[in-house]
Amino acid sequence: MAKTNTNTISKTLSNRIEKALLYLTNDRVKDVIERRFGIKTGKPETLESIGKSYGITRERVRQIQDSGLRVLKSENVIKLFEPAFIQIDKVFSDHGYLMGEEYLYSLITGSDSNSSRGYLYLILTLGDPYQRVINDDIFHTYWMSRPDARNKAKNVIDFLVNHFDKNGKVVNESEILDVLSKKHSNLPSNLFKVVLDIAKKVDKNNFDEIGLVHWPEITPQGVKDRAYLVLKKHGEPLHFTNITSSINDIGIGNKTAYVQTVHNELIKDDRFVLCGRGTYGLKEWGYEPGTVSDVIEKILKSANKPMEKEEIVKEVLKQRQVKPTTIVLNLQRSAKTQKLVDGTFTLKK
Repeated sequence: MAKTNTNTISKTLSNRIEKALLYLTNDRVKDVIERRFGIKTGKPETLESIGKSYGITRERVRQIQDSGLRVLKSENVIKLFEPAFIQIDKVFSDHGYLMGEEYLYSLITGSDSNSSRGYLYLILTLGDPYQRVINDDIFHTYWMSRPDARNKAKNVIDFLVNHFDKNGKVVNESEILDVLSKKHSNLPSNLFKVVLDIAKKVDKNNFDEIGLVHWPEITPQGVKDRAYLVLKKHGEPLHFTNITSSINDIGIGNKTAYVQTVHNELIKDDRFVLCGRGTYGLKEWGYEPGTVSDVIEKILKSANKPMEKEEIVKEVLKQRQVKPTTIVLNLQRSAKTQKLVDGTFTLKK
């Protein structure tokens, strides 16, 4: 995203706010404003917590807050913020006039938790074009400086959700940004990154892959989905102990995975196929469930003709991680196969 001189903006914010607060001659009004916006700590306090400290209702705190904001919005005081407004307007313009709250705060103040965040929160509240939106059915908390920005962002996310529904697979960020830039060439590229940041229906997994939030690859629910995500990323079968280690090493989910739990879930979930002793692959990769004898039967049935022993072994090894001798023994002992006079094998009639 666009780079911003955070030191310059933070200094502008602090200098202007400190001068403006001098106009709040009532100590309680000033204290309420400072605490409500986190001027000193960067952590805004609720109406209720402030009210308890003064022994007054939250509605009374709101009234005191509003009286303080009226002073700060008065003609003489609001002029102090014009340099900050100009800088903030430029940031909004570069991002399509809409940004997620956390990203906006970090971008402008250069810090996750300090008084500069409080300064910014207050200035955004005082500025007429800026609107904070918390309860949105499509996006997480964001700020916008133009009323039409939300519709443009919604069009982007609608296209994105439809794209994922149609293609049904996760992609890396650069790929999806390329798709969006071709479809919405009239919008700034930073807006696409903003949409990815705040969209509720789209998210990023531990491997920086983007997809629909309800997909197990993006938001794994329980050990079995976490195991599925590990195997999808690895791309080939793994022993259940290695799957467990990967889950914990990568940090998928907020709970520790245990070997026995992972093994139990792999056995029960039909997305996974036992390919060898304790080694599991994904059914979607073409692995078939069943014993080695079952796999041999399916191979011969699919071939619909006698096959050489070596051919059968080769095909079974694509499905199972077992020794060739194990395959030969199952082939010879199976009640469903027979050896022909030419040495080939076929299914019994």
